[in-house]
Amino acid sequence: TLSKSASSAPQTWAEYKERLKVFGWQNGTSYKWNTKVEFFTGAGEIEAFGELFFDNLATMLGVTGSAIGHIGYGILAAPFRSWGPEGYALACAQQWEKIYYEWNIPACGLCLLFGNVYYAWLATRLATKENRTDVTAQPYGMNTTVIYIMLYAITLPALEKGHDKFAPCISYGDRCTATDAEIQSAARKAAEYGWEVSVTANFIVGLFEVSGFFLGDLVRWLFPTAAVFIPLFGVGFMWLGYVYVVDIFEHPMMCWLPFMIVLTGFFGNVRYPIYKSVTFPIALLAILSSSAFGWMGACEQSTDDIVYGFGSHTTSVAAQYNGVDAATGLPRKTCQGTDKALAKAAWKQFAGKGDIFGGFGKGLKGFTHSDVKDLVAQSLLYGAIGFLGSMADVESAEMAGDSYPMAECLIFDGLGTMIGALAGGIYGTTMYIGHPIHKALGAKIGYSLLNGVVYFVLFCSGIFASLYNVIPLCANGAILIFVGLLLGRQAFEATPARHYPALLLGVMPFIANKMSLESQGNHSYDMGIQMMSAAGGTMCGIFLTCIACFAIDRSFHKCVVVSFFMCFLSLFGFFASHNDIIDPSTGVRGPRHEKLGIYDRSSDLNQGWRWAISWAMVGVFFLVHIPFQKKGSHVKMPIDMRDMKADPYDSDTDLS
Repeated sequence: TLSKSASSAPQTWAEYKERLKVFGWQNGTSYKWNTKVEFFTGAGEIEAFGELFFDNLATMLGVTGSAIGHIGYGILAAPFRSWGPEGYALACAQQWEKIYYEWNIPACGLCLLFGNVYYAWLATRLATKENRTDVTAQPYGMNTTVIYIMLYAITLPALEKGHDKFAPCISYGDRCTATDAEIQSAARKAAEYGWEVSVTANFIVGLFEVSGFFLGDLVRWLFPTAAVFIPLFGVGFMWLGYVYVVDIFEHPMMCWLPFMIVLTGFFGNVRYPIYKSVTFPIALLAILSSSAFGWMGACEQSTDDIVYGFGSHTTSVAAQYNGVDAATGLPRKTCQGTDKALAKAAWKQFAGKGDIFGGFGKGLKGFTHSDVKDLVAQSLLYGAIGFLGSMADVESAEMAGDSYPMAECLIFDGLGTMIGALAGGIYGTTMYIGHPIHKALGAKIGYSLLNGVVYFVLFCSGIFASLYNVIPLCANGAILIFVGLLLGRQAFEATPARHYPALLLGVMPFIANKMSLESQGNHSYDMGIQMMSAAGGTMCGIFLTCIACFAIDRSFHKCVVVSFFMCFLSLFGFFASHNDIIDPSTGVRGPRHEKLGIYDRSSDLNQGWRWAISWAMVGVFFLVHIPFQKKGSHVKMPIDMRDMKADPYDSDTDLS
């Protein structure tokens, strides 16, 4: 059972103000750790730990592939980046990889430890407050959506700028020359520059998340349930579901059977006993089987050359499926996570070695760079995505029976990201989706504490680099698909049936976001896709769902308020912020994409003013309905947005 109770979103202004009292939620009860809450509840606790652990692991494997494999060796070290000395671009990618594993990954471990311990403590406080012990800690992990957005919107441009800024020499004709020492020194500075800008942006995002604590309950009070759930539904459907289904279809011999294990085990509730009541964790079974198939050669492909085009180019099946090695230019015979040579090299370079936490405090040097002024506006958008997602997580937990303090959760979510940035992390953390799953499994607090401790040790040991090279991505992907599909199910269960069309509309911007980043970073030329996908699709998804729900409910006064509010958001770049064009020569968006500003008619590139006018037209359209809204007329009376049973085709006399 996923939903046990109705949402207790504030119903009045007085109740909302009461919720803002961050230290008033406890109602005079003790803040001490309630030892009556069991640490370990058996197989359910193990299952919940496995789900949360592999959920985080899948995210970290995926974003590492983007940060190192695509951005580092795929773009930064690409052959076309030839205006520096020979080997300089590759050295930049190698130095970036070193900083990533030695400074960023341990920082992620620290903030995961902080957040998981905090939410376990908060669960015991809830138990004390409500005098019960059947509580489940909020899961906590890496902020998947914001990480992917920031990697391509902030980290990639910063690394590219660092590459050009610190190049020992630049020549657009014949290659210029520099000594190996000069190349390595310059590459290190370039990589550190990109890292510093990314860390600073991450800190600012955390700061904005903290400052948005007062918005959580306000949104729950004013917005329909469908709009509150759409960040979870959208991210779950696209980034946890679709993305990994694609990966499974790419390597069926390695991934298809583990996917069926997950579907049968989690959705079909089939368990495989080991001893008495102890069962084999479904997540672990899927991981082990997929990894075993991969290492037995299930994703190996032919490296033989195939001529295509007019006979002047060659490729191979392996290059199409498994990519190309940036250092050698040769196709990879097997897929990520199954290459013995790469796994050995990663173990030799990083396991138990390196400058762990060597970047503590140093990353905030990014505040001294001139680029930081451009980061503030972008980071505000990403911070909004963060607290909107966290807000939905609190709502989800409440629907499952555990009512946590919205304001406090949002504050500590932001603090976790800021602590990570202070330690040198470029990735933010957040409450994780899936609380109802863990509660249904019978987990309490042990899974959360164990997740934090295990990741802290794992990420600080230098082993993660090797782990990235021994676990195929789809091994974890099957678990994430389950989580994503279950989030969609919960969104529909918590939403009135008449709002289902609004939910389906709201998920479309998240699909557009993936389309805009198709082929792992190449951008769509479709301007409508760019408009919908801005800020990860979150802002567009929420307000598209919101206006659709209000229109379905005939709440025309709310439609008017939302429409004119959106005029403001559009003009200043919060909504549909694609105020630029695509560079036809590179397929890359211009420098002003997804930034705040004043987008009036002063530039042909600006589109914000067009959206402002469009929203104003819609506002007037809804406004003219209000005087004619009477019982028995063609414009029926409004429906209470929280009424689960009402239908727009009911007669006025049936409406409360």
